[in-house]
Amino acid sequence: MPDKTKLHFTQTLRFKLLLASFSLILIPWAGYQYLSEMEASLRQAQETLLLNRADIVANMLATNISSLDVPTADETTQNPTLYVHPLTSPPDIDGYAEEWLKLKPQSRQFKANATDPDAITLDWLAGFHGDSIYLLIEVEDQILVYPQSERILSDGDHLILALPGPSGKSRKYRLGTPAPGWINVVEHESNRQQTAIQGEWQETAHGYRVELQIPRSLTAGQLSLAAVDIDMLQAKPVGIASTSGWNSNRTLSRLVMPNMQVDRLLYGLDEQRHRYTILNRQRQVIGRHGSIQPFVKPNHTLLSRFISLLTPSPEEAGRDARNDMGQLDGPEVRRSLSGKGAIYRYRITDSKRMIISAAQPIKIEDNIVGSVVVEQSTQEILLLQQSALERLFLISLMLFIITGGTLLLFASSLTRRITQLSIKYNRVVSPDGRIIEEVQAGKDKDELGELDRSFGAVLKRSIEYTGYLESMASRLTHEFRTPLTMVQTSLENILVDSDSKQQSTYIRRALDGTRRLNLILTRIREATRLEQSLQNSEKENVDAAAFCKSLCDGYAITYPHVDFECRLEAKSVWIHISPDLINQALDKLISNAVDFHQPNTPITISMDAKHSKLLKIGVRNQGPQIPENDIPMLFHSMKSRRKDDDNQIHLGIGLYLVRLIAEFHLGEVRIRNESNGVCFTLVLPYTT
Repeated sequence: MPDKTKLHFTQTLRFKLLLASFSLILIPWAGYQYLSEMEASLRQAQETLLLNRADIVANMLATNISSLDVPTADETTQNPTLYVHPLTSPPDIDGYAEEWLKLKPQSRQFKANATDPDAITLDWLAGFHGDSIYLLIEVEDQILVYPQSERILSDGDHLILALPGPSGKSRKYRLGTPAPGWINVVEHESNRQQTAIQGEWQETAHGYRVELQIPRSLTAGQLSLAAVDIDMLQAKPVGIASTSGWNSNRTLSRLVMPNMQVDRLLYGLDEQRHRYTILNRQRQVIGRHGSIQPFVKPNHTLLSRFISLLTPSPEEAGRDARNDMGQLDGPEVRRSLSGKGAIYRYRITDSKRMIISAAQPIKIEDNIVGSVVVEQSTQEILLLQQSALERLFLISLMLFIITGGTLLLFASSLTRRITQLSIKYNRVVSPDGRIIEEVQAGKDKDELGELDRSFGAVLKRSIEYTGYLESMASRLTHEFRTPLTMVQTSLENILVDSDSKQQSTYIRRALDGTRRLNLILTRIREATRLEQSLQNSEKENVDAAAFCKSLCDGYAITYPHVDFECRLEAKSVWIHISPDLINQALDKLISNAVDFHQPNTPITISMDAKHSKLLKIGVRNQGPQIPENDIPMLFHSMKSRRKDDDNQIHLGIGLYLVRLIAEFHLGEVRIRNESNGVCFTLVLPYTT
């Protein structure tokens, strides 16, 4: 009966093939590794191109340096510099810092006395727009003292602004107010009002803040600003925080701001993907052109969000702090100002994107006057990587669905066929092991079809073997009945017949019957013993030609009334066999041939070792042929075609033993009907 136990899903072929389909995960993994290597190669190529671009721009600026307002090395060491940021729009002069918040981190602080923790400090921040320069001055002063009159500003806290003047002497102005609000600007010496300079004064938690507007024409690129601290009305200053000296033009600070001439030289360069920044020796920006944050159309699909977990998203804008900085610093900038080009990567704030920065020195003869910094975002590479990852993921998902589904369908079909095959062969066998019906093998031309046909052939052989066992019992019954009857009748006659002479005859018949019974048991035991002893037999290398020649000579002596013809190989043929077993097998074949040959006809013993590395030993006799239907059964035990009228016992074990010996030597025995007789061939493999 078929087994009713139901398999768990994890034990089925469906699950195992579905599990095997997960090996497709290696496709996206390998693709991801390839894309990572490709990204590294693209970044390396991008760095090389960016460094070459920076070198080209640096050479271009070096050839046009005469048109640029770049200070000499002596000027940069003698005159301190103050950076003025470009403004997108003019700020309102109201004394508040809301419009300066973006630039506040870049403010510069000056102290009156570095050793005094309570000394007055001045925070400088400047910008320009149009024809005006705007200043945001924040002064930290614990004690505020306002002058009593707007005409005498020196009596209280005030500012001193120094601008270039004639004959090398600077022009100085006092800036102050009796109360928070609009400031007064008067000349330092004459106290005359100056209306071109405007500003607003507001108090803060730690001092005061002043916002100024100064015409660019008054500065001539130089100025100095000082905060004077007065702690008592009309007293002397307790501290002065100044950006630089203010008594002469030579001591004024030099204003550094982006140069329009530099911007014109940079005009025409790629401004969509690159940002060009020109720095002086103090790393201050004197020219900037281009942008590195192109617009990216947002893509908020589920797949893009998943991909963004694996790689940086190109849609992240973040905040590029370098975009508004008036002074740049970094490993690549410092290296370029030392005379060598360099590459540096930095991350955009609040983003996973990277910026590649390449810096090259600007050289005039052997002097380094500045640096060119070319920056580019890795956004394009990220876009390519994300697009490739999305396509790879979609292709892998489609392959997984198609392949997984195909494997699942194939597993279902395979499972169904195997189940049907199991039910089919379990149905033909009864619970007690009897085969109750014949099975028709399938015609499918695949492994399962071949398995079905193999099972069918095995089942057919089992049926034949079962029939053979049943017939063997009948044959043994027949063979035992005759001698038992002889013994029984002889013993019964002895009991009723008192004639001693007659009793001797009955005793001889009884002894003959017991002899026949003993012979039957001996033959059966001989076959059983041979099957068990085959595995213990030892093989040796034997010259088959000489071996067969000696057997032919022996058979001629054993059967003097029979003619033997020996057709053997002239040369030696060595084969690895058990000589005793082969001798026993040939004895059986010769005995069989002698019993069935026609009188006065020879028995031929031949040997062929010419083809396929097989040694063929044939025994031919002229006589009756064997029916073709009986040939497959002759090598089974208890099968015999001899007649029982020769007063001999024939159990049909001889040819069965020959088959066992041939199979032990990895060979076989064949039967072939010829025109005038039968040929038995013992086929044995050998190596030359």
